Parts: sequence; C-alpha cells; structure tokens
Amino acid sequence: MRNLKVIPAIFLVLLSIATLHAQEPTFQDFLDQFPAATLPYTFDATKLQDQIETRSIGKVKRLGWEFYQFLPELERSAQFSSKPVHPEPVAVFETDEFYAVLYNVARGLTRGTKTYSISVFEKDGAYIGTHFVAGVNAQNLTVATIDEHLKASVLEYQISWENEFRYNGAPNNKVNNLILKDSQEFELTTPGNPDPVEWTARSTPRELEMSADIAAAKMK
Repeated sequence: MRNLKVIPAIFLVLLSIATLHAQEPTFQDFLDQFPAATLPYTFDATKLQDQIETRSIGKVKRLGWEFYQFLPELERSAQFSSKPVHPEPVAVFETDEFYAVLYNVARGLTRGTKTYSISVFEKDGAYIGTHFVAGVNAQNLTVATIDEHLKASVLEYQISWENEFRYNGAPNNKVNNLILKDSQEFELTTPGNPDPVEWTARSTPRELEMSADIAAAKMK
C-alpha cells in the first residue's frame, strides 16, 4: 500500500521538473522581447538632452528577470551601483552573422538618466560581448551611430548648464551647451566593456579579462 502512495508522489515531482524545464526561455524568446530595428542606427542627442532637462519618467517595459541569464554583463555592471538593475528593451538588430540587442540599464528611481548598452551574439545564441554606446546624466551626454557592420562611432559631451546644476538642479534650468570631450570608434563584435566611455580608459587589462571570464562562466 505504501508503494502505491509513493509512485504518484514521484510522478508529481517528475511532472513538476518537466514543467519547469518546459518554461525555460529560449534564445529566440529572449530576442522577441526587443522591438526589431534596422541598421544603421543613430541616437538622437536632442532627445537625450530633453530627457535630462525635463527629467520625465514614464511607464516603460522592463525585461523579465527570467531573461537576465542572456545578459551576463549585468552582474559585472551591478558592481558599480547598489541600486537594482531593471533593463529596458530598446531594439534588436540582425546581420548576416550576428544578433545585437540594445537596452537601457535603468537603476532605481533615478529620473532623466539613461545608460544604453548593446550586447552581441552569434546566430546560435553564443554570447560575444557588451559595450556601452550612449546615455545621459547631469554631467555627460553620449551618443553613437551604429553601422551595418556593428561598428560604433561614439561622441561624448560634457553638459554645460545655464545655472550650475549642483546648486540649481534641473527644474527651471536649461542645457546651455554641449562640449565635445571624446570620440571613439570600436567594433561591437568584440568582448568589449559595458561601462560608460569615461570609465573605459581607466579600466585595466585585468579588469577587462575579469569581464570576459564572468561572461564565459555565466554561459556554461
């Protein structure tokens, strides 16, 4: 009699495991979370400037936690902030050899700021790397153009406010000028660095190796 009771219990456990496995998202499920877009793709500096001036906040789609496994650099990026990460899907691009997904890494309730990263994958879903490509905060504005070969041309500007932002903030304040600080070009089909351009020059080779190691470990 006891054995008859055990058999249904084992069956239920196996059924639960099979159900969980069936719900595991695929790489295609992950790609489907992003609106399709075409290359070349250019960020609009005016829109980013308006975002930091008005500090508007609206309801946006957040990437489901079950898809975080496809973005291994989120773990490393989180080391730079104690605030939770809530990726916002922006676009997916397809070339003959690669898929690339663009997303905003929104942190906490910070209003007005944007941090756009792009992660590149081989067609079978193998992760290649992540790069920071655009964004805005009270001090800096970064824009990029991404061409058909997934090469990014990035411009970083220092924001000059009509009234000192540190003392006056954004309300009733305007951006007076954008001062070019740096320009870079890089291939997005390399392991990369997901940190903002202003941090990239400070990264040591060992830090970049650690980034690649974490990405490889997460994909095993």
